[in-house]
Amino acid sequence: MKRARPIIPVEMVYAVSPTGVVIMGDSLMYVVLPVAALEFGVDGQLGLATSFWIGLALSINRFVRLVSNAFAASVYQRFGVRWPFVASIAAGALSTLAYGLGSGVAVLLLARAVWGVAYSHMRLAAQLTAFGVGTSAIRGRMMGLFNSGQRFGSFVAVTAGAVLFHLTSREVTFTALAVIGLLGVLIATRVPNLRPERLRPSAGGFGNRLNVWDIAISRLPGYGRKLRAPLLSISLMRFATAFGANGLAIATMAPYIARFGDANDRVLNGAFAVVTLAGLLVGFRWLSDISLGVLMGYLSDRVGRRMSIACGMAAMVASLAMMVASDSVIAVIIGMPLLFVAAVGVNTALDAAIGETATGPTRAAVMGRYATWLDLGAALGPFAGFLIAERIGFGGAFLIAAALLAVTWAFYVAATGNPRRRQRPRQQ
Repeated sequence: MKRARPIIPVEMVYAVSPTGVVIMGDSLMYVVLPVAALEFGVDGQLGLATSFWIGLALSINRFVRLVSNAFAASVYQRFGVRWPFVASIAAGALSTLAYGLGSGVAVLLLARAVWGVAYSHMRLAAQLTAFGVGTSAIRGRMMGLFNSGQRFGSFVAVTAGAVLFHLTSREVTFTALAVIGLLGVLIATRVPNLRPERLRPSAGGFGNRLNVWDIAISRLPGYGRKLRAPLLSISLMRFATAFGANGLAIATMAPYIARFGDANDRVLNGAFAVVTLAGLLVGFRWLSDISLGVLMGYLSDRVGRRMSIACGMAAMVASLAMMVASDSVIAVIIGMPLLFVAAVGVNTALDAAIGETATGPTRAAVMGRYATWLDLGAALGPFAGFLIAERIGFGGAFLIAAALLAVTWAFYVAATGNPRRRQRPRQQ
């Protein structure tokens, strides 16, 4: 353990692994709910189609997090990290149990909302642990470990979990995943009980009211323009990457590939079914997080956040532009993996950069806001992607995503000033 500590502190493992096991229930829902809605008691109600309720159930957890991210920051400032984190792991496991034993739209929506609140606390706990037990020299790889750890849980869920669902039943599958998730509670009790500094209620008025302006962009005490602009630029870039790579690209991949299919919905001269190829590419997205998260974090530690962000953003924009220009299955097979790999590098560097830019007393609040921008991008990506594609085609949607990435990147470059002064991460 002493030899491993300089690479990844064991405290970070205690913060990551519980989330990795409890996230499996959420991840499996994205695979099984659309094809087995009736088993969950979901059908057309109140004059709205079944597809509406499926979409709402799969997205409500992200919309809830637009508020619960700020709430999680306040909880950790008041009570410390350990026990609220333990409670969030328990709540996440119980939401998984509700997927298996509950039935009906109301129960499902409530369980999904509980998961959204719980995940806000899990993610912020890992981020605060990374900044509480490590230095900037290893911070990138610690954030990469969190991304890899949770994606590993997702990957296990959509493979082994899907097989279990097929062979047994909804009740057996989600009960088994809930039991595994409850084991994460025992690990969570080992997380260091860090106590983020609390803000004074009178300092600038933050914390006295809760609205969209306060959650996303308003001033924080002690932050002048030189700090507010970089923080906002980093958050907007995370919104853009979540919108493009997490939301729009994944949600529209299957119908986009279907445009190139034959009468039997197969592509590449019948070599792949459309759904199979789309599934392989989405699986590559998760495998990229699992296998490259720590490596990309290490690279950002070595070359600096700004350089990592520049290389990754350039690759993301280029991949989207290439798919639009070529408009072929081959371009998708090349462009999508490039987009996903680049997104891993950018996101890891941004996760480290936001905490390093924030000052100690407001770090929890800043990172809660940052997570809100991420969730907003991931939630809007699928909805906006389909709306845009209906009007100007999938190529137009990809171009809009590329333009959003480019604009937010330009804002970041302008807001962070001279690259020679900021290329290396600031020591904490």
